[in-house]
Amino acid sequence: MKPNHMKPTYMKPTDMNPFAFRVRPYSKRELAALYFPDTKRAATAVANLRNLMLRNPSLMEELRGAGYRPHVKVFTPCQVRVLTRYLGEP
Repeated sequence: MKPNHMKPTYMKPTDMNPFAFRVRPYSKRELAALYFPDTKRAATAVANLRNLMLRNPSLMEELRGAGYRPHVKVFTPCQVRVLTRYLGEP
Protein backbone atom coordinates (compact mmCIF):
# COMPACT_ATOMS: atom_id res chain seq x y z
CA MET A 1 0.00 0.00 0.00
CA LYS A 2 1.30 3.45 -0.94
CA PRO A 3 1.85 6.02 1.78
CA ASN A 4 -0.89 8.65 1.84
CA HIS A 5 1.33 11.42 0.44
CA MET A 6 2.01 9.36 -2.70
CA LYS A 7 -1.59 8.68 -3.64
CA PRO A 8 -2.61 10.35 -6.88
CA THR A 9 -5.22 13.02 -6.49
CA TYR A 10 -8.00 13.49 -8.98
CA MET A 11 -10.08 16.60 -9.47
CA LYS A 12 -13.80 16.17 -9.42
CA PRO A 13 -15.67 18.18 -12.05
CA THR A 14 -17.09 20.37 -9.29
CA ASP A 15 -13.54 21.28 -8.18
CA MET A 16 -12.44 22.45 -11.60
CA ASN A 17 -12.05 26.16 -12.21
CA PRO A 18 -14.22 27.08 -15.22
CA PHE A 19 -11.77 29.89 -16.04
CA ALA A 20 -8.65 27.69 -15.94
CA PHE A 21 -6.53 27.78 -19.07
CA ARG A 22 -6.85 24.65 -21.20
CA VAL A 23 -4.22 23.41 -23.61
CA ARG A 24 -6.02 22.92 -26.93
CA PRO A 25 -5.72 24.31 -30.46
CA TYR A 26 -6.00 28.11 -30.47
CA SER A 27 -6.11 30.52 -33.36
CA LYS A 28 -3.38 33.13 -33.19
CA ARG A 29 -6.02 35.82 -32.61
CA GLU A 30 -7.65 33.88 -29.80
CA LEU A 31 -4.40 33.14 -27.95
CA ALA A 32 -3.08 36.67 -28.50
CA ALA A 33 -6.30 38.08 -27.04
CA LEU A 34 -5.78 35.93 -23.93
CA TYR A 35 -2.20 37.20 -23.50
CA PHE A 36 -3.15 40.82 -24.28
CA PRO A 37 -6.73 41.25 -23.03
CA ASP A 38 -6.55 45.05 -22.90
CA THR A 39 -5.55 45.38 -26.54
CA LYS A 40 -8.49 46.66 -28.58
CA ARG A 41 -7.47 45.41 -32.03
CA ALA A 42 -6.88 41.70 -32.68
CA ALA A 43 -4.12 42.49 -35.17
CA THR A 44 -2.24 44.46 -32.50
CA ALA A 45 -2.55 41.61 -30.01
CA VAL A 46 -1.22 39.16 -32.62
CA ALA A 47 1.69 41.51 -33.40
CA ASN A 48 2.48 41.81 -29.67
CA LEU A 49 2.49 38.02 -29.29
CA ARG A 50 4.67 37.62 -32.39
CA ASN A 51 7.14 40.19 -30.98
CA LEU A 52 7.34 38.29 -27.69
CA MET A 53 8.00 35.09 -29.58
CA LEU A 54 10.66 36.59 -31.86
CA ARG A 55 12.59 38.07 -28.92
CA ASN A 56 13.15 34.58 -27.51
CA PRO A 57 15.30 32.47 -29.86
CA SER A 58 14.98 29.36 -27.66
CA LEU A 59 11.19 29.63 -27.79
CA MET A 60 11.23 30.01 -31.57
CA GLU A 61 13.56 27.03 -31.99
CA GLU A 62 11.32 24.83 -29.86
CA LEU A 63 8.19 26.07 -31.66
CA ARG A 64 9.73 25.24 -35.04
CA GLY A 65 10.54 21.78 -33.69
CA ALA A 66 6.85 21.46 -32.78
CA GLY A 67 5.87 22.26 -36.37
CA TYR A 68 5.27 26.02 -36.09
CA ARG A 69 5.11 27.92 -39.37
CA PRO A 70 4.61 31.71 -39.34
CA HIS A 71 1.72 31.80 -41.82
CA VAL A 72 -0.38 29.05 -40.22
CA LYS A 73 -3.31 30.62 -38.36
CA VAL A 74 -3.68 28.00 -35.58
CA PHE A 75 -1.35 26.91 -32.80
CA THR A 76 -1.49 23.16 -32.13
CA PRO A 77 -1.81 21.90 -28.54
CA CYS A 78 1.90 21.00 -28.60
CA GLN A 79 2.80 24.55 -29.67
CA VAL A 80 0.51 26.00 -27.00
CA ARG A 81 2.36 23.93 -24.37
CA VAL A 82 5.68 25.33 -25.61
CA LEU A 83 4.34 28.88 -25.50
CA THR A 84 2.98 28.52 -21.97
CA ARG A 85 6.26 26.99 -20.79
CA TYR A 86 8.14 30.10 -21.94
CA LEU A 87 5.51 32.82 -21.47
CA GLY A 88 3.41 31.37 -18.67
CA GLU A 89 -0.32 30.85 -18.89
CA PRO A 90 -2.28 33.84 -20.16
